[in-house]
Amino acid sequence: MRPLRLALVAAATAAAVLAVPALADPGHGNGKGHAYGHEKRKAPKDTAVCTGDPSTYQVLRYPSGGGVAEAAYVLPAKKPRGIVVFDHGYGHTMYSWVRHMQRTAATLGVIAVTPDYRGQQNTFVAGRLPSSRGWNVSAGAVDTNTVAQLFDRSCLKGKGHNVLYSVSMGGNTAGLALAAKPKRMNGKPLFDEWVNVEGAANVLETYQGARALAPANAYAANAKADIEAETGGTPEQVPQAYAERTVVNRVPDIADSGIKGVVIVHGVMDGLVTHDISRQLQALLMARGVPVDLTAFVTRSDKAEPGTTIDGYAPTGLTSPFAGHASETSETHDVGRYGFAKLADLYRGKAVRCADHTKNGSTESSVGAYFPCP
Repeated sequence: MRPLRLALVAAATAAAVLAVPALADPGHGNGKGHAYGHEKRKAPKDTAVCTGDPSTYQVLRYPSGGGVAEAAYVLPAKKPRGIVVFDHGYGHTMYSWVRHMQRTAATLGVIAVTPDYRGQQNTFVAGRLPSSRGWNVSAGAVDTNTVAQLFDRSCLKGKGHNVLYSVSMGGNTAGLALAAKPKRMNGKPLFDEWVNVEGAANVLETYQGARALAPANAYAANAKADIEAETGGTPEQVPQAYAERTVVNRVPDIADSGIKGVVIVHGVMDGLVTHDISRQLQALLMARGVPVDLTAFVTRSDKAEPGTTIDGYAPTGLTSPFAGHASETSETHDVGRYGFAKLADLYRGKAVRCADHTKNGSTESSVGAYFPCP
């Protein structure tokens, strides 16, 4: 099939740059032989290529929120079925999602996109994936909707099946993106479903946890400082800023966005984003008539790493048996893998139904049920 070439929107033409990285290892995008953040950039074009080689990725610079944002994206080999936007978590960048985007574009036939969030500070170290600082969820929400709308106008023309997929801090970003009630070029809701994996849907609670751990944990201290930078202070100083950025407070707006259903996957013993936050989001969404399929993982399977667990903070020297917070670069963690399985189900035509399941990876057992939505 010939690549589908459609005109870019006029607003994007002047500032958007399609960048084709010089990948030494295009099938993996793992940084070997490639300087992330230093991709060769081509001059701006007035056409967009909507199909391509899903074993490679490209970088797009586009106008967003009065500035310029960046996103990595992967194109499917055939006419795209839709768009999947991945919102990354704290400490990560769009490059953490290259392998996931390649797999998603290849297997689901969609345009896979991961935006960085304007204002985040990326660190590039040779031989390693870049890391970032910043809890820039407000800017990230705008960037998420803007890049999805750009591909919608350029390639889908209001059609197709679009999913917003978020992990960890990305759950804060995605929730705010949906609360803005974004639309496609034909006026229909921009996203059909939301897959939220271990999402930070209550930034106030996440901040309080980071503040408690900050004296003894550098990662928590950084998160505390970055959340304060995003909101303009502590919860005591700027309570309204926290309230506005707390996704569980924005459920009425999310429900009004036209989202057809939400999939939630979370480890019960998650040591970074506590499991109760997903329970809050589940209850509030269902009360607003939004179907929610929630899966909680307790123990992990034998070949999966534990991730960050609550018991992992204890200096026992033992490897936790629980499924905790998955690293978003992992391809073996039970929570992360199940999120991708649920994403695939959506593109198999399985609509979100109200469900609550608990899984034990160590015994490969599951309890729970589907039930009528309230």
